Amino acid sequence: MARFCTLKKFFALSFIFFAFAALSFSEPITDRDFGFSLDVPEGFEISDYTEDGMSYVFSHPNIPVTLIMKITSDQEAKSAKEVLKNNLTKLSAKGDTDSFTWSGKTCGISNFSMVIDTSYTGWAITAPVRLSGYYVLLLCYAPTEKKGCEQFIISTLNSLCIDENLRNQPGIITSYAFPSEGKKAIALNIVGKQIKTSIDKVDIEASKFVVDLEYAVLNLYANHKMWKEAWQRYYRMIYRDNAGRLEQTAADVYNAVYPELKTKYHEEADIKYAQALLTWVQNFSYERAKSKNESDFTSLPAAISGTGSDCDSRSMLVSALLNYTGIDTAILISREYSHAVVVTDIPAPGQTFTMENGREYIFGETTAHVTWGMISQDHADRTKWIPVSFY
Repeated sequence: MARFCTLKKFFALSFIFFAFAALSFSEPITDRDFGFSLDVPEGFEISDYTEDGMSYVFSHPNIPVTLIMKITSDQEAKSAKEVLKNNLTKLSAKGDTDSFTWSGKTCGISNFSMVIDTSYTGWAITAPVRLSGYYVLLLCYAPTEKKGCEQFIISTLNSLCIDENLRNQPGIITSYAFPSEGKKAIALNIVGKQIKTSIDKVDIEASKFVVDLEYAVLNLYANHKMWKEAWQRYYRMIYRDNAGRLEQTAADVYNAVYPELKTKYHEEADIKYAQALLTWVQNFSYERAKSKNESDFTSLPAAISGTGSDCDSRSMLVSALLNYTGIDTAILISREYSHAVVVTDIPAPGQTFTMENGREYIFGETTAHVTWGMISQDHADRTKWIPVSFY
């Protein structure tokens, strides 16, 4: 607690919506007043907070990482970068600060070091929130001597969202590290139609960075009591990044395929469109990681560019394209089956899975040439499937 007593001198503000005690988090932390959320790795606990409720310290019982969250209305600062710089100065922290645009807002970032009771290194970010003049400030760090914590730190900060309408987009640190490089043309063949679309030139590299980052974090939970929740977060974080990179592709595919199906099939257009996407990914070339140290997941930008993929990549791709149209779609994963499938709430005959919202979603198998609603008998035990819903 001595470390936080020192940090308390750094905190001073007014109100916030949070009101929890020593809780362990396995779901996103959401602030409805200031309009931001954090989908932090599982197990973080509140270790202290200021009486005004504007500053919190989170610690992790298994990993030597500390997260500080502060809401500030720094009247002296003219930008997010200045807010960050001023607060790091109060901590006598060293490190350059930079500014960049993310979620349509100018944000600040720093890779810093500081000495309190010992030496610490980490990352810090600031971003404007919904309430004018206020910023969310996040500092995430570990003892300098504890090597190997940086991926966990970056994943934690990268989970910030400051606009629910822009949730499915690359995270704040990923966006800073991989700025746009311009369009790269891609041609797709779906139901015999040649569809021209594009991704950013940096998307394949950036999305692989996120996959590798989140896989490293996931491995920390292999024997953890929250392994299931960690697995769900792994796919949520990848989806958030990858789906945001495919908005143009989703629009181009939809505009090329759906209107004709709507004219021809009317009420059955949704399931016909879903089947067109399912058939398309079923014909992708198969590929898995060559090493156990690598994720089997092929990023969505790489998958549509022709890189081989497996069941989870294909299932997420179908989910992203259908979700874009407003058709609620998710994926199911299974440790016992070492498999993943896509599910959607389109009314259609066939095998279904009851999701956490109580609705029946129809199965979609992406590695065999079958239609929606069909699943092999040796994969039919519903208790062995874990649902992963996306925003």
